[in-house]
Amino acid sequence: MDAFIDFLFGEFIVTGDPLIYGAMVSIALGSITVIAVLTYFKAWGWLWREYITSVDHKKIGIMYIIAAIVMFVRGGIDAMMMRVQTSLPGMTFLDSQHYNEIFTTHGTIMIIFMAMPFLIG
Repeated sequence: MDAFIDFLFGEFIVTGDPLIYGAMVSIALGSITVIAVLTYFKAWGWLWREYITSVDHKKIGIMYIIAAIVMFVRGGIDAMMMRVQTSLPGMTFLDSQHYNEIFTTHGTIMIIFMAMPFLIG
């Protein structure tokens, strides 16, 4: 059991950064919310039949646009974090390595995962 806990907290869960903790909690809560809503409205079968396995070009386009909107929000959060960091001289909201990672992630998400699905959808 100790080896599993060491693996969980040593390799899998990132520790020490409140931004990462916040992201992990928001992802968990968002996932639980989506699962709860789909279960409450008994929409799993409808979602599977009508969208996930669909070959209708209009529904596929809608799924592309929904994915692009989700990625737009994710890239927008990255952009806001970069703006906060550069808003004042000497700001320590992000360290240099984290800023570089967010800068790269923001560019990748906004071009590949946001702009392209909008154009395709």
